[in-house]
Amino acid sequence: MNSKFRDDEVLRYLGSHTYNEAMEHFNISRMTVSRIKKRNKVQIMPQKINLAIIGVGNAASALIQGIEFYKARNNNIGLLHPTLAGYHISDIEVVSAFDISAKKVGKPLNEAIAANEFVLQVAMPTSEVKVQMGEILDGVIDETRKIINPSEEKPVNIVQELKESLAEIVLCLLPSGATKAVEYYADIALSAGCAFINATPTTIAGNKEFARKYHDAGLPLIGDDLQDQFGATIVHKMILQQMLQQGVHIKESYALDVGGGAESLNTIHRSRKLKRDIKSKTVASSLKIDAPIVAGTSDYVPHMGNARNSMLWIVGHGFLGSEIVMDVKIQTQDGPNGGAILADIIRATKIALHQGSSGSIKEISCYGFKNPPKGTLNPKDAAKLLADFVLGMKS
Repeated sequence: MNSKFRDDEVLRYLGSHTYNEAMEHFNISRMTVSRIKKRNKVQIMPQKINLAIIGVGNAASALIQGIEFYKARNNNIGLLHPTLAGYHISDIEVVSAFDISAKKVGKPLNEAIAANEFVLQVAMPTSEVKVQMGEILDGVIDETRKIINPSEEKPVNIVQELKESLAEIVLCLLPSGATKAVEYYADIALSAGCAFINATPTTIAGNKEFARKYHDAGLPLIGDDLQDQFGATIVHKMILQQMLQQGVHIKESYALDVGGGAESLNTIHRSRKLKRDIKSKTVASSLKIDAPIVAGTSDYVPHMGNARNSMLWIVGHGFLGSEIVMDVKIQTQDGPNGGAILADIIRATKIALHQGSSGSIKEISCYGFKNPPKGTLNPKDAAKLLADFVLGMKS
């Protein structure tokens, strides 16, 4: 590495590398690394991140298993950032969890996640956290009632539970289309003094009223609609971006998903249009493409379980107007595809709390969500915006 470098380059590198790796990469001493951190007032924050989860489904299961799996630190396969401002994924601690399914309510968290379509990949220790009964509201529809099997237990005092568990961040992983329930939990998190991460398509971070309330309370609000690590949306964006950089004119394109599980069933029956509008908009607007682009969920296949197949089709024109056609199929597991992004988002939200950031945080939302409050960015710009935020360089 050239001996000429800026402080921010070293600090950015440290966001996902160890001291020793930074020393070798920049050919500098440990003392120099420490001095750079000191003069930029960067603090390592090793304390745990107390997380509450709303909706203990496939996505929650993958995240919880990931926290346990990466504790050993034997490898970093699948992680976008092994460490983020000093936080490792194993620094995330689930202190409270809520669901409405009779298969999960009242059970230790490790047993509750075993009731999902996504089978256990990790030997989970017995958890001291028991899944509490939440509010049903519109979390169940006729088509999903049999799968969910709602509990007849009475909802607990959720605000009190959040406070007693010392939760500082609430992660909402409710089904698509459960608008009343998502809004209810956004208000609950606010009442409990917690930051709120909305992984659903319901507009929360982009809602001016919620943004104002969280700003006035001095709490971060993050969302909306989680983007997968390597699903149709991010792959669609990256391929189109590369084609544009190569001078290809995009004529038309689509990205359609087929999947199993309760989330796909919910999307088909009550939020397919919303999801399609969000996905289509985030792909086209982030790259400023003026061409017909459609992206969304096209069907539910019960026997696929937690699996998802995504079909991408792109038509473009190259030199002399020659036609270029791309037809791609991606096969993924729905639950774990959001795990790496969630690990980054949760740690970044902790940093936002530490910095005193409040209201809708666009730097985090643009990085990990399809419908952030102030518009989408291309993946490269979104990653840089997050890196700058972590370093305290707010736009």
